[in-house]
Amino acid sequence: MKKNKALTQIATLVILTSAVTGCARFQDRAKAQGDFDYQEVTLIDKYDSGTFSTVENRSSFEIPTLTEQQNQFGLMGADVDVRPPSQLMPVLDGVLLDSDLSETKVWFNAFKQQVDTQLTVWDLALEYLAYKNSTPVNSNIDTLTIDTGPVITERSYGSISTNTYHEEGVYKLQIEKGTDDRSVSLVVDAKRYEALNDGEEIKHILKGRTKRNIEIRFINEMLQFAYVKQQSEALQAANDKPLPIKLGFDDNHQTAWIIDSEFIDVWNKLPSLLSLMSFKPVDNDKNLGYFLVRFVSQDEDYWSERNLNPIDLEEGEYFVQLGDLTGDDTSLTWLDSDKKPLSGQQVTELYLSITDNIRSVILENDQQTKPL
Repeated sequence: MKKNKALTQIATLVILTSAVTGCARFQDRAKAQGDFDYQEVTLIDKYDSGTFSTVENRSSFEIPTLTEQQNQFGLMGADVDVRPPSQLMPVLDGVLLDSDLSETKVWFNAFKQQVDTQLTVWDLALEYLAYKNSTPVNSNIDTLTIDTGPVITERSYGSISTNTYHEEGVYKLQIEKGTDDRSVSLVVDAKRYEALNDGEEIKHILKGRTKRNIEIRFINEMLQFAYVKQQSEALQAANDKPLPIKLGFDDNHQTAWIIDSEFIDVWNKLPSLLSLMSFKPVDNDKNLGYFLVRFVSQDEDYWSERNLNPIDLEEGEYFVQLGDLTGDDTSLTWLDSDKKPLSGQQVTELYLSITDNIRSVILENDQQTKPL
């Protein structure tokens, strides 16, 4: 009976040790030093645990400092980095990581010959450093080298129990043109790096796998910055582009405006056009795809100042109904307050009220007809 109790205590201790290991906080998991390839680890001999669960002594698991009692049972532990190696985040087209492990190099490939990729990468590096409030110690456009100042990044982990991870690195950046004149490489060399977890220093040996991981993380942060900037510029360009409207028919063969844009783009841009045409917002429902608006008559000066032809429509409420068409087009149907379609002539006159300067629509083989 006593023997069974003792064995039960040993088993409980082994389970408890595993649980504590799995719940180790970030600062316990990140104390690794040196290189470690978790995929090529060689297991060392197991210790004899009798007929109970086998816990292997291996250098592929980092566990907290063992207690004296755990040491007495023969458990062993070592500080190693079990995190997978950092990988390039290719969020931009044509970006590849060089396979040469002697340096951290990423390639930018241009698909348009008129693009100066070398200058583009140079500008990207400087814009990213400015975004990080890091003033370069040296930047030489003739040699395409940049010696950065301190680049600081802070991240928070956890929800109930949070901790702040602070990184600060200094890097040398070297840009070179490839042999094909369409590829440009960026080499990132970490010169200094330190990390603090809730103010406690985490030691790093700046070489091998650890150094490469730090450099790839720097590249990923820069690529993420470039991606967000690219998406923001594309969105702004789309917002500035007028809706490409032409006359046509909806799925019910009713006279309608046909807009060569997706529903969401039309939904976002249409209110400003309706406002310009003196339709005041009353209500809308995105799920049902309609705007309820009220038309207010205006004098000649109003239309002239807004570069519109006068709209001759009875004052009152109207529904503007949007619908999806094949080919990502959107139909716009005009309805009165009773949801009856306006006549084809009324829809055409509303269309012709928008002058060519406002519509700015150029079809592939024909330019939209200007109103007479």
